[in-house]
Amino acid sequence: MKIVVLGATGNLGSQVVEQAVAAGHEVVAYARRPEAVPTRPGVSVVGGALDDSSALADAVRGADVVVSAVGGPAKDRTFMQRVLPTIVAGLEEAGVDRFVLVSAFGVGDTATKASWFARLVYRTVISAMFADKAASEAILPTSPLRWTIACPVNLKDAPALASETVKPLDEVGAVPGLPTLPFANAGRALVEIASNPEYVGERVLVTTPTGWRAASR
Repeated sequence: MKIVVLGATGNLGSQVVEQAVAAGHEVVAYARRPEAVPTRPGVSVVGGALDDSSALADAVRGADVVVSAVGGPAKDRTFMQRVLPTIVAGLEEAGVDRFVLVSAFGVGDTATKASWFARLVYRTVISAMFADKAASEAILPTSPLRWTIACPVNLKDAPALASETVKPLDEVGAVPGLPTLPFANAGRALVEIASNPEYVGERVLVTTPTGWRAASR
């Protein structure tokens, strides 16, 4: 499978690249600073900006799936709302319809499944960033893309856990506490999501093995 990674120089994007190569996929890393992407077998590096839909289209043409691990500046309250329409346009121009967007758990109505402490954090410390992510998420259902929205819990730079959990959010009743997942596990989960057509049209939780509770039936 040919996977294009947007935001390939970031903490999460670099792990998506690494985990995709480890799984045997062909990877294209699209980055504003291509020199910051380590050279390795199986990875092609393409330089370009996210607000250049034609350059993006050239980079993703022929790909099976595009994974956006783009975060944006913390102080920019409309970054994803501005960038995502250009990304969608680039994919449409290239004829690539499979797209995975990294959002976050706690964005929009996912916060109703969070603990009281986590909700407090979402409403205060990172409320502006999460509002931007929520607004950008709303763009995808109106697009022609076969999209998946991945909502990881809090991420950290730490040794990988033995496993991680990916669950459609409608199967999740609660996310207790404030679970934290290493970037490597999140990267591996995103490769799984990108490879699995069962996740098309879903918002999915990415968390630790114990960082979720099933919804009651």
